[in-house]
Amino acid sequence: MPTNDPPRSIDQAYTMVRDTDPDVLDRDELAEFLDAVSQIRAWCDARQVRATRRQRQLAEQGRAEQAEHALSNHGRQSSKDARTAAEREQVCTSMPGFEDALSSGDVSAGHVDAVANATRNLDDAERAEFIAEADSLLDSATGSSVDRFGKDCRDLAKSIRARHNAQAAEDELERQRAQSKVTRWVDQTTGMHKTLIECDPVTDRAIWSAINTARGRLRRRCQQTGERKGSWDRLTVDAVVDAVTNGHGAHSQLVVHIGLAQLTDLVADSATVLCETDTGIAIPPETMRRIACDADIIPIVLDGAGVVIDEGRGKRLATPEQRIAIETMHTTCVHPQCSVTVDECRIHHTTPWQYGGRTDLADLAPLCETHHHLVHEGRWNLTITPDRTATWTRPDGTLYWTGPTNTRTNPAA
Repeated sequence: MPTNDPPRSIDQAYTMVRDTDPDVLDRDELAEFLDAVSQIRAWCDARQVRATRRQRQLAEQGRAEQAEHALSNHGRQSSKDARTAAEREQVCTSMPGFEDALSSGDVSAGHVDAVANATRNLDDAERAEFIAEADSLLDSATGSSVDRFGKDCRDLAKSIRARHNAQAAEDELERQRAQSKVTRWVDQTTGMHKTLIECDPVTDRAIWSAINTARGRLRRRCQQTGERKGSWDRLTVDAVVDAVTNGHGAHSQLVVHIGLAQLTDLVADSATVLCETDTGIAIPPETMRRIACDADIIPIVLDGAGVVIDEGRGKRLATPEQRIAIETMHTTCVHPQCSVTVDECRIHHTTPWQYGGRTDLADLAPLCETHHHLVHEGRWNLTITPDRTATWTRPDGTLYWTGPTNTRTNPAA
C-alpha cells in the first residue's frame, strides 16, 4: 500500500527484515515487510549487475573467466539464470537509469529482464531506437507490474521493427513456424510421459481453441450427467485427449481482434495496427488477412449493437457471443495483479445468479480459478460497471483496488 513516508535506506530495510518476525505481523505490517524484502533484493541485484560488469571487463582483458561462468560457479546460479543476469548487466549499461532505479528499489530485476527479452532479436539500429526511449520506459516501469511492463516493451519493439522493416513481423512468424516441433519423453524419476509442443502463436491459438472447445463440452457433460468433476488440470488433459481423438473434421475457432480498415488493408502504417489474438498475442496483419480468406468472420463491434449480448435470466451461463464479447475487451482475469489469460478464466456473475443476478454482459467478468475462489470462498467482493471499471473489496469491507479492466486498446484510435 503506497504511503507518504520518506523512502527508507537500504540499511533501514535490512535492519527491519533482520529484526522482524513475519509470523506475528498483520496485513499492513506484512505489506511493509515485503516492501523491505523487495528493496533489499533489488539492491542486491543492482550490486550483482556491477559485479557482472567488472567480471566482463576482466574477461575482455584476459584476466578472468566469462561472466556467465562466474555467476554459475560462484553465484550458485543455473546456466539459464547466469545468462539472464549477464543480459541484465548489458541492459543497465546501455540504460543506466534502470540500474539506478534497481539500486533504489524503484524497479525490480524483472523489469530489467523485460527490456532484455524485448530487445533480444532487434538489430543494432532497432535497439538504438529502443534505447532512445529509456526515460519513458523507466517511467512506465516504476508504475507498472512486471507483466504489464513486459507487454509495453514487446509492443514498442514490435512497432520499431515494423518501422524498420515492413516484412519483419511476417519473417518472425515464418521463423517460428520453421522452428516448430513436438518433443516426447518419459521422466525417469516420476514415470510421467511428457509432450512438449513448440509452435508459432497462430498455431498455438488454433490448438488451444480446439482444446477449449473440448473442455467446455466436457464441463457441460459433467453438469448434465452429474458426474463428479476432477481438478482443472485433469479436465484440461481430458480435453486435450478429446480434441485429438474426436476432433476430426471439427472447425476450431480462432478469435483475432483487428479493425475493419486494417483487415481490408486500408491502413498503411502497420505500427499503429491493433491485430492480436484473444489472449493479447500480436500477429502480423498480413497473416490475419491470409487467414480471413478461408474463415467465417464474426463481427464484434466495440460499444455497438452488432449482436444481442444481453440474455437476461433466460440463460444461466454466458453465451458464446457473450464470451467472445468479453474476450474482445479483456486479455486476462480482471484481478489487477493477475496475468492468467482470458481463455483460462471462468465467466463470473458479479451479482450471483442465485441472488437475482442476470446473465448480461454488464454483470459478467472473467476470473481465473484462484480469484474465482477468492470471491466465493474467500468472501472478497467484486463489482464491475458497464464501462468495465472493477472494484475489489476485502472481506473486512476495506477497498483494495478500483480501476479499468478493458485492457485491449487500439493504438490507432
